[in-house]
Amino acid sequence: MFFLIKTKPAGTYNKYPKQLNHIKLTEIVLLFIIILATNLTFTNAETYILTNKWGSFGSEIGQFSNPYDLAIDSQGNIYVADTYNHRIQKFSSDGTFLTTWGTYGTQEGQFNYTMGIAIDNNDNIYVADTCNYRVQKFSSQGEYLLQWGSFGSDDGQLYYLYDIAVDSQGHVYVADSANNRVQKFSSQGEYLLQWGSFGSDDGQFKYPHGITVDQNDIVYVSDYHNNRIQKFSSQGDFITKWGTYGDGNGQIKNPKGVAVDNKGNVYVGDYYNHRIQKFTDDGIFQATWGTLGSNDGQFRTPKGVAVDQTGKVYVTDTKNHRIQVFNIPL
Repeated sequence: MFFLIKTKPAGTYNKYPKQLNHIKLTEIVLLFIIILATNLTFTNAETYILTNKWGSFGSEIGQFSNPYDLAIDSQGNIYVADTYNHRIQKFSSDGTFLTTWGTYGTQEGQFNYTMGIAIDNNDNIYVADTCNYRVQKFSSQGEYLLQWGSFGSDDGQLYYLYDIAVDSQGHVYVADSANNRVQKFSSQGEYLLQWGSFGSDDGQFKYPHGITVDQNDIVYVSDYHNNRIQKFSSQGDFITKWGTYGDGNGQIKNPKGVAVDNKGNVYVGDYYNHRIQKFTDDGIFQATWGTLGSNDGQFRTPKGVAVDQTGKVYVTDTKNHRIQVFNIPL
């Protein structure tokens, strides 16, 4: 940053009183303070601290093949939907491998692309078994409990479910993507209600991908081809929306994962902008970080986002086949 400061020619008489010189000096100091504060504001708005990362491409323990989503249980353990390996992997909060379950297939406990994953208050695990058109429920150790769903568009049927969320009452919300709707079920898989249809009006969707629920059971949906986030009551009543197509602050290119922290901040996996964006719960832009690449803090199509009780943000860096963990000092 450069400043042009005019000086008097040598020998020029100072016709200004000392008080005026003092005012000018004060104005210059204030200018520097304003500029510094402005720069700090922009810096903080785009600052992140990478605290951990793990994973590489492969099918061995701790490796991933295009991980889609992740979720965090009450003990801080991390569950990753290891999508192209058709399994779930469980890690401690520092990335230490704990257990895994699942193989390719259609039997109980098998998967045909694990995409969304969610956890209830009892640490039961719900998995969007996408190409088997069903939800499967497991214990925190991977023990099979139950399943529901089949291919179709009737109540309770599913067509490429991409994500899943659970509210404080144990109700399960499914982003039924190719049916362009959200379906709500009991914890036992009983159909309760649905909302949405194909379109771009309020409450309509073009392939909803990510879904999450906040502490007040408000539902947030990443509306993939409409390049926006929509917010609903637990009964499907439209509340608000935000986002347009683009790469500016607050703009989105095909949002995938969405998560809410315990303060109500909303984090979005801005898929084709290769970044994470942070908003207030009514859609006011707060921060962004990430660019295309494989270095620390960079992403290749980030999908899943989750936030733990301390505010750490976990991201499935999908095409880099890894998990990255961040602190956001705001």
